[in-house]
Amino acid sequence: MYLSAVFVLLYGIRAVSLKNYENSEIKSGFSAKQGEVTPSMIRVMRINGAFGIRGYVRAHLFSDNITSYKKIYDKFKNSFNFRIVRFTGGTGIIVAIDGIDDRDKALALKGSVFYIRKEDLEKTAENEYYVCDLIGKTVEVIEGKNIKCEISNVYNFGAGDLIEISYNNDTFLVPFTKENFPSGDSEEKILITLNAFTCYRN
Repeated sequence: MYLSAVFVLLYGIRAVSLKNYENSEIKSGFSAKQGEVTPSMIRVMRINGAFGIRGYVRAHLFSDNITSYKKIYDKFKNSFNFRIVRFTGGTGIIVAIDGIDDRDKALALKGSVFYIRKEDLEKTAENEYYVCDLIGKTVEVIEGKNIKCEISNVYNFGAGDLIEISYNNDTFLVPFTKENFPSGDSEEKILITLNAFTCYRN
């Protein structure tokens, strides 16, 4: 069974949970930057080619919770119903898209990218955040004499979510835990402890 998000992409659209403990639940190894994020649309799949003669397409996923959505959109914001035929392992998937009913139509979609609307994302639980909302957010160091940096990416390689922080033309990874980020998230910024900033930066 494919992994769904308590986590979002995201992937590029997965949600990550701010954990009380060091090693959070294994969710995905996707890099958040694989998903293109715009103010209103989030990329979820790219068509790689046709599959069979019925109009099915082979696609590369940028989301680990694709089963949560009923419609996808093209770059012109036209909507399409779709059905998952099967997952093929990793980020691969076979998809049936309404209106694509033969191999020629499927081949014509090669290279096309499909999106979901950001407004269609499921609501997150307490202490759970969508990656697309974290990337680019300002990080302020508690008691750090106005040290400010930025979240440049979010990863999960199997041992918990890692926040990539960009500071002074350098980046470093910090486990996404309450110990390191005690106050969680706000609209404008996220706070990190001075100890975590110093420890993981060196």
